[in-house]
Amino acid sequence: MSEPTQIEISKLSGPKNNLTNNEDKLFGVTVMKSREVNESQDTSNSAPKDIEKQIEPELLMDQGYSWVICFASFLIFFSSWGQNSGFAIYFAYYLNNDTFPDANKIDYSYIGGIAFGVGVFFSPVINYMMGKIGTRPTIAIGNCLQFCSLMLASFCTKKWQLYLTQGFMQSFGLALVSIPGTTILPQYFKKKRVLAGGFATAGSGVGGICFNLGMQHVVDTKSVFWALRIQSIIGFILVWIAIALLRSRNKHAIVQFRVYDKEVLSTAGFWIFAFFVITCMFGYVIVLYTLAQFTTSLGYSEYQGSISAAMLQLGNALGRPCVGLLSDKYGAVTVTCVCYIIVGILCLAMWIPARNFATVIVFCIMVGSLMGSVYGMLAPAVARTFGLQKMNTTFSMLWMIMAVAGLFSPVIGLTLKHGGGGLVDPTQYVDCSIFAGCSFLACALSLFILRGYIKARDSLTKSLDADKTDFLGVKVSLGGVVASCFKTSSQKI
Repeated sequence: MSEPTQIEISKLSGPKNNLTNNEDKLFGVTVMKSREVNESQDTSNSAPKDIEKQIEPELLMDQGYSWVICFASFLIFFSSWGQNSGFAIYFAYYLNNDTFPDANKIDYSYIGGIAFGVGVFFSPVINYMMGKIGTRPTIAIGNCLQFCSLMLASFCTKKWQLYLTQGFMQSFGLALVSIPGTTILPQYFKKKRVLAGGFATAGSGVGGICFNLGMQHVVDTKSVFWALRIQSIIGFILVWIAIALLRSRNKHAIVQFRVYDKEVLSTAGFWIFAFFVITCMFGYVIVLYTLAQFTTSLGYSEYQGSISAAMLQLGNALGRPCVGLLSDKYGAVTVTCVCYIIVGILCLAMWIPARNFATVIVFCIMVGSLMGSVYGMLAPAVARTFGLQKMNTTFSMLWMIMAVAGLFSPVIGLTLKHGGGGLVDPTQYVDCSIFAGCSFLACALSLFILRGYIKARDSLTKSLDADKTDFLGVKVSLGGVVASCFKTSSQKI
């Protein structure tokens, strides 16, 4: 599955009006820097080149070891969200073959939702843990959990065992690997951050292709349980390679736990964002987990279903860097709004009448290239809406909302499906596709309103110093938001 966006930590070096000199923030967590670190930073102001050569000569921005970090981040995304997207293969197999007699379709959908969302819900705790023991030890613990979850799932005989292994254990392993992994790359890139981020996050798409096609082949030739074992071993080895390559620049920190911000919760912008995240996850997770089985409902084989799931990930790998570059040029909110309008229309106009394999493949590539736009736009859009000082706390709260929406999305999608597993009936997923299409259009509408909100607020703060503007202190009227939705703007939003 696709992953959450990278946080631009290096941008947090700007003004910190609400923090002391010894504080910084990381994903909603306040970081108390040691006196020694502050002293070294003060010294670096007088002789930055000498200190840079003395401490980490090979770790320069946008060059040298930075690209090794980019490759390590690629492996992190490949082995976390890429692995998670492979659940579509197991989901289809469990439904079509009644693998666990005491489980029904709702059980399998809950397991998929748990694997996606429960661990992510605890992202503030994970970041607190990362600050206490370090980035690489946190990823190592997550890697062991991921390995154990899939390996133990291959020996399950009852549904409660599957809930614990491929559900809860996999969820926390995924979160412990992916969330710390997203904090490393922005520390090494500045001018080429969009390009590097595109390459790194493409790992989730490439991983989805490899795990969907590769594990489906293992299922066909061996069994679904051997596929779980092989996938666990592959991911385990690749993450250890990434851990060996990773180097974090955020060292010697003591972390103070923080979950939410009352000021952010009191703004209309946050709740517009929350509605966007919920509706986006409804459509995103349903499409991600459903297309493989939709293909088999047309009368095609499970292997062809895995191809459709892989093509969804191919579109993800190809489209995400392109959408990122367009967002950098025209504005993240604007470009993402257009992307989800297109995705919503494709779900309603192309998915519903799809009756052959070629149409499904084209639909998967087109939708896959656009529906993951949320992960690329979230960081710049949050910073633009709430300011850098509130960025990471807001991110933490949105992660939690995203996790809850992701938990229930597979259940909603499967409830809307008609008929049982293995039944050849092209109309089984009509209600499901309508719901997904309407969800994407609703999230596009929320972004359109958010764009008006930002423009209306900017018009009120035009005369203020941009670096010292208190975005949360500006009250924007509903009429101003509606009027600003249709205004043109020279600034990128």
